[in-house]
Amino acid sequence: MHYDFAFVDAEKKMCQEYYELLLQLVRVGGVIVIDNVLWHGKVVDPMVNDAKTISIRNFNKNLMEDKRVSISMVPIGDGMTICRKQ
Repeated sequence: MHYDFAFVDAEKKMCQEYYELLLQLVRVGGVIVIDNVLWHGKVVDPMVNDAKTISIRNFNKNLMEDKRVSISMVPIGDGMTICRKQ
């Protein structure tokens, strides 16, 4: 079974794992949306280096480099990234 849409708003340190699992479940052309990718602006503040912020930074970097999806980061609220599976 494949899905058209998935939404991730869960433990931030697990985003990469959730994303990888969802890539297996979402069909080509389907969408995965990840919430809180700007993390209250902390991801762009080099002085903030707690574990959650670092994991979100790393996740965002991995998304930018992932050729399996096309992405758009939307700066609404706490930020969300829309990933369309290629």
